[in-house]
Amino acid sequence: MKRFLLLLLAIGVLAACKSKKKSGSGTEPMTFEDFQALFTPGTLPYRLTPDTLQLKQPDSLRLDTAAMRFLTDTLTKGDFGKNEPVKYFPLQRIPGNTVNYMTIKAAGRSQSVGYLCFLDKKGKYLNRIRVANTGSADGTVTSLLIDSKNVVKISSETKLSGSRSALKEDFYMVNPDGSVTLIMTNSNGPTNAGQIFNPIDTLPRKHKFSGDYTAGDMSIVSIRDGDDPKSFQFFITFSKDNGNCKGELSGRGHYIGGNRGEYKDKESSCGIAFQFTGNRVSIREIGGCGAYRGIKCFFEGGFAKKAEKKKKK
Repeated sequence: MKRFLLLLLAIGVLAACKSKKKSGSGTEPMTFEDFQALFTPGTLPYRLTPDTLQLKQPDSLRLDTAAMRFLTDTLTKGDFGKNEPVKYFPLQRIPGNTVNYMTIKAAGRSQSVGYLCFLDKKGKYLNRIRVANTGSADGTVTSLLIDSKNVVKISSETKLSGSRSALKEDFYMVNPDGSVTLIMTNSNGPTNAGQIFNPIDTLPRKHKFSGDYTAGDMSIVSIRDGDDPKSFQFFITFSKDNGNCKGELSGRGHYIGGNRGEYKDKESSCGIAFQFTGNRVSIREIGGCGAYRGIKCFFEGGFAKKAEKKKKK
């Protein structure tokens, strides 16, 4: 009986040792499963912003040599000084269509940088691209959005003099070998306050609620006619806290009741409620829309309708 109890105790100790999760901050052997477990599971759409990179994380979460061997030695090449100490932190792991994604934060004295790593379905590292940062020497900040169709959008915004800024958006397709193909580039060039690129600007606006509603120079709710009187198309973009928190969302909504509208994202829990009153519209989130905005602000507030410019005959 005593031998039997000792045997059970030994089995229990071995099982506990086997199931113990590696921290990534030591030199003990690590499997890919251990490495993968260090990342928070996520789903698409996924957004990585400078706000996220600025959040402080405890050193106990950083990746050490045992974990970094699953990536590349040149992960941060060209982004930090030669002798600048850099700490690496796991962010999220996301399954994709052709490859899987892992995002990693590299924090140095000069800046924090986000990298999107591509791995094949067996966990082999393929490639990485630089997708977000907290600010480079020229004042450019970069952010990432991977949509539900696995299209990677990297947005770079450079502040110019006064309230002027330049925005560039590059859209990429990810190939099975980890390489990326540039699909399209949008750039508004240097912009002045009050100038916003509106992708639905030229669409019909015959419905009584269709039009452009603004709040300040760089925030707009644009409503355009839908396929039928009960639906509408919209584009929302806003900038708050002196440009430190931004959001952008577009889609198709439907009217519910006399002066209310609603949008629900099919790929996430994001939803927007629209309330039309006179020449104003108020919006509020009715679901989590963090993939489309900064973490410190929300899709909310009131917007006044702009008078439509009369077409020249």
